[in-house]
Amino acid sequence: MLPIVPSAMGGGNVRVVILAAAEFSAPLTEHEVLLVIVQLLALVGVARIFGWVMKSVNQPPVVGELLAGVVLGPTVLGNIAPSAHDWLFGDPTVRSVVFGFSWLAVILLLVVIGFETDLGIIARFKVATLSVSAGALLLPLLLFFFVGQAAPDSFVGEGVDKTVFAGFLALALSVSALPVVAKILQDLGYMRRNFAQITLAAAMTIDSTGWLFLAAGSGVAQGGFQPGGLARSFGGLVVFLLVVATVGRWVVDRLFRFVLARGSSVTSALSITILAALIGAAVTQALHLEAIIGAFVVGVILATIRHRLPQVPSTLETFTAAFFAPIFFAYSGLRVDVGLLNTAEAAIWAAGLIIAAVIAKILGTVIGGYFAGIRGREAMALGSALSALGAMGIVVAIVGLNLGVVSETGYTVMVLAAIVTSLTSPQFLRWVVSGWTVPTEEAQRLQREELRDSSVILRSSRILLPTRGGRNSSYAARILASSFPESEITVLAVDRTPATGLRKLLTRNNHNPTDASDVMTELDESPNARLERRLSADPIQTIAKEASLGYDLVVLGASENEDSSTFNTAVDRLLSLIDVPTLVVRFPVDGHVPEHLPERVLVPVTATRSTRAAEELAYSITRHSDGTVLALHVVNRPEGQGMMLEEPALQEGMRTGQDLVDEAAEYGERLGARVLTSVRVAPNAEQEILEVASREEVDLLILGAPSRTLTNRPFFGHRVSYMIERSTIPVAVVSIPAQPTTATFH
Repeated sequence: MLPIVPSAMGGGNVRVVILAAAEFSAPLTEHEVLLVIVQLLALVGVARIFGWVMKSVNQPPVVGELLAGVVLGPTVLGNIAPSAHDWLFGDPTVRSVVFGFSWLAVILLLVVIGFETDLGIIARFKVATLSVSAGALLLPLLLFFFVGQAAPDSFVGEGVDKTVFAGFLALALSVSALPVVAKILQDLGYMRRNFAQITLAAAMTIDSTGWLFLAAGSGVAQGGFQPGGLARSFGGLVVFLLVVATVGRWVVDRLFRFVLARGSSVTSALSITILAALIGAAVTQALHLEAIIGAFVVGVILATIRHRLPQVPSTLETFTAAFFAPIFFAYSGLRVDVGLLNTAEAAIWAAGLIIAAVIAKILGTVIGGYFAGIRGREAMALGSALSALGAMGIVVAIVGLNLGVVSETGYTVMVLAAIVTSLTSPQFLRWVVSGWTVPTEEAQRLQREELRDSSVILRSSRILLPTRGGRNSSYAARILASSFPESEITVLAVDRTPATGLRKLLTRNNHNPTDASDVMTELDESPNARLERRLSADPIQTIAKEASLGYDLVVLGASENEDSSTFNTAVDRLLSLIDVPTLVVRFPVDGHVPEHLPERVLVPVTATRSTRAAEELAYSITRHSDGTVLALHVVNRPEGQGMMLEEPALQEGMRTGQDLVDEAAEYGERLGARVLTSVRVAPNAEQEILEVASREEVDLLILGAPSRTLTNRPFFGHRVSYMIERSTIPVAVVSIPAQPTTATFH
């Protein structure tokens, strides 16, 4: 019965709900909250310190993070300061909370790894992936199943059939830990290697199969095999993969498009990414598989959607590496208690099983790789990476202990094997890879990716080319086809909505659709080019809205009409509305359009991101045209000073200019371009640039200029505007926003 209390307002009664104090009690006491905070502090702090120490001695940080857990666990801290260890880690409720943090950590880590997984490489080596997975799992599984029959009784749970124990031991020593394997490859810088991508795919396959085997083994241990449950898990996984790759991919892409169209920040995109990962993790966990499998698959799919932001993976990776990943790896190491191996027999068996686990994994991988044409160092590298048992081995041990199949001593052996193999795996892998000559094709791909990732503009993966047709747009498309052959290029033709009624009578009847055929012809050899047509009452506003949807670069051909604006009124208005890297191509009014790419390109060099982007474009163009780039720096001499400019100031300017063009030439050579350099002194730098262009018979002048809006039009600076207006040759202007935005690079 709820008490009735008279109202203070005098208008009737107020029903007041009085709940029991227990209903308001916090899920954790104040002391338990303190322990959670201190545990996280200890795990993250010690793991980061140990990771830094390992990195300073040229070892992967994950080794230090795993060792941090061993040091904080019963093996070290529990022996040195048992009371402190019990106070910090003795509360089971707090351990459960921190365990939840560790699983969240590994989910986020696998999303990051998924972003770095290349489906194209995996598709090329799908037969190798399946063959390696089979060999790396089945050979150790069979070997340790028979070895487990002879294991000491002290390893086996009381009253348990040794055959059941042998199954758990075999699985614990045969799996591969996808999170640990991925972190090792990431720490060692091998993630983009072909063998690393095969390793990731194989580890995911082994992990998935291992969980199905664990479900079957748990059923047997509890009194009977349940094939129906196993079939539901496997069938559910297949359905999950199909749904995520189709409907899920489309839904997430629409969500990203929605937030980008409304000017939302990276925070919104990051939230969508994390929520999608949690949904994927929840689904695979509900299927009695591992949550990290769902997170990994979601990460792989997110890397392929159209409307993505490049800052999301890097931001996610930063806070995962700084906080969450150390929690997971250190927590994994907490479970090692070497003190339980207190007999010679147990210690010898533990050492033998760990050594045999590494050998069997490498041998199984080599055999599986042999049937797929993978031999030598590549097969050894795969086996070395997959030998890390890590978290998967620990989970199998935990399940076996909870079911009573495995004793405390047997559990310690399994966990110790998981930790030790995770520590030795990077050492074997580094030894195998050292001195290995990377195949030519792979080396070229890695070099291209390295240069692309460090570039300002060549890394653009999504490019928008709005067009109304004409020679400027066609020439811009020609440049795109040669410089961005693998990028997704959207050609957008927006026509004005036809007028109706009175407005139709008052306006000119000119509603011919945009002829984009010349533009698309130039892009014939670009496999990812496509044409989109739209109608709009305000085409410029429509283009600006499209440009905000995560494009890395917007390319414009200046209009053929001559007016008093920098390029033309429409282009100038569009440039004032967008905050995305842009490339604008402009021909002189009476200029002749060549039928080939420019062979002599002039690029003025200064120390700005925009001029670096201009250099990249020049180098890429001439590499395909077999032409030459002239990198020019002009030292400005004030008018009227003649040769009276102070010698120290002149010499310093010349030295700085020479350093700039030398660095530009070195970068151009790395991109495969031929670069000539020149440093000149002149009272009018922009006029000197135009005179050099004329004297050297340059085909194209590429200028880099930061743009800022001034009275609703773009302003590139007086010098750039001067050259645009007076140039008698084609000009391309590359503009990079002064500050990164949701559509720019970080």
